[in-house]
Amino acid sequence: MESVALIIGIVFFLTVGYFSFTFGQCIAKFSRLSLFINQKVFGILFLAFYLFYVYSNQVEIMEVLMASLR
Repeated sequence: MESVALIIGIVFFLTVGYFSFTFGQCIAKFSRLSLFINQKVFGILFLAFYLFYVYSNQVEIMEVLMASLR
């Protein structure tokens, strides 16, 4: 059961991480900040924020993931 949670968690982690990276690039493009700073910088900033959020709340995230599998 824990291996299923691990696989689901890894897939979810990667897909949301990719979404936050591309969302940061969209924000840079639509706000026209990409004229001054590269879009990928904003993508990396959003990805870093996502990683910090997941790291700081990892206990709660695992509780929610395990509760949904029970």
